[in-house]
Amino acid sequence: MIRLWDGFLSFLCALLTLAILGLPGWGAYLALRAGLMPGWGWAPLAALGFVAVVMIFAFLKKTWRGVHPLRERRR
Repeated sequence: MIRLWDGFLSFLCALLTLAILGLPGWGAYLALRAGLMPGWGWAPLAALGFVAVVMIFAFLKKTWRGVHPLRERRR
């Protein structure tokens, strides 16, 4: 039962990471497309996207294994 709860918490962290990094990233993307930001803004946006994808996949992996978001191994 504890693994199910830990997996659920890891899934919530993946969703929270998506919201925290995805929404500002989407706003920056729209601003870059509209010409409101300089062209060099694509590099930080790509880095933010890379970090977001890595973190989300790490939390989803923990979800699948039933690991608490703040731990590396199962309890």
